[in-house]
Amino acid sequence: MTIDVTKMIEPVQAALAPAGGTLSEAWAAVIGDRIAAWRLTNAAALQVKVKEKCAALGLKVDRAKIPERYAIAWFEEATKQDEPEIQELFARLLARAVAGDADAADRRLLEIVGRLTPLDAQVMEWLFATAGPPPKHPNINEWDAMSSAQHKFGEQGGLSIEHLVVLGVFERQFHLKREGSVMTWQTLDAGYPIHRLADDIQNELIIMPELSASWLGMRLYSACLKDLEPGALKA
Repeated sequence: MTIDVTKMIEPVQAALAPAGGTLSEAWAAVIGDRIAAWRLTNAAALQVKVKEKCAALGLKVDRAKIPERYAIAWFEEATKQDEPEIQELFARLLARAVAGDADAADRRLLEIVGRLTPLDAQVMEWLFATAGPPPKHPNINEWDAMSSAQHKFGEQGGLSIEHLVVLGVFERQFHLKREGSVMTWQTLDAGYPIHRLADDIQNELIIMPELSASWLGMRLYSACLKDLEPGALKA
C-alpha cells in the first residue's frame, strides 16, 4: 500500500492558503512581512552603528572602495543579526572597508562574523587579549585557555573556544613535551612518522595542545578588534 503525501498536506494547505492561493503564498503572508520588518529594523540599527564607527575611528568614507559583491554580501549577512555585539562587529567591518582597509574588505570574514554568538565574540576578544594581540602571532595552551574561559564565562566559554576553532579563527596545534628535569618541544607536522610518535610517547613524552590565531583570524582581529577597549563587546 502506498501513501499519498499530497492528501496529507491538503488540509494544512487549505487551512493556511487564501482562496485560490498556494502554500508558498500563505507562508509569505504569515511570516514574510515580519521577516522584512525585522531585517529593516536591523538595517536601521546597523546604519546608526556604521555612522558612529566611522566618526569614532576618524575614517573617511569612500564608497567607491566597496565592490557591489561585498556590499550585497554584507547587507545579506548583517541584516540577519539583531544582537548588539554582532551588529557592532558588522558595523566595524563596513566602516573599515569603506575606508579602504583590505582586511575588513575580505568577504570571508562576513560569514565568520555572521556565525558568531555574542558570547563567541566576547571570548574571541578575551582570547586575543590573553594570548597577546598581533602583530605577535597569538598562541596559548589550550587546556589553560579552556579552564580560564570556563572560569570567566561559565561552561559555555569552553564551547565558544571550540566554535572559534571550527570557524577557523584559531588553529589547534600539538607539541610533544618530555617530562623530567630536561624539557624539549617539538611541533607535530603533517608528515611526522607515526612510529616515531609512538616511540616518543613511550619515552614519557606528553602531547600538549596549543591554540594559535590563523591568518584569517589575524585579519578578523585587525578588522574588528584591534581598536576596541577591553571588554567592549560585553553585553
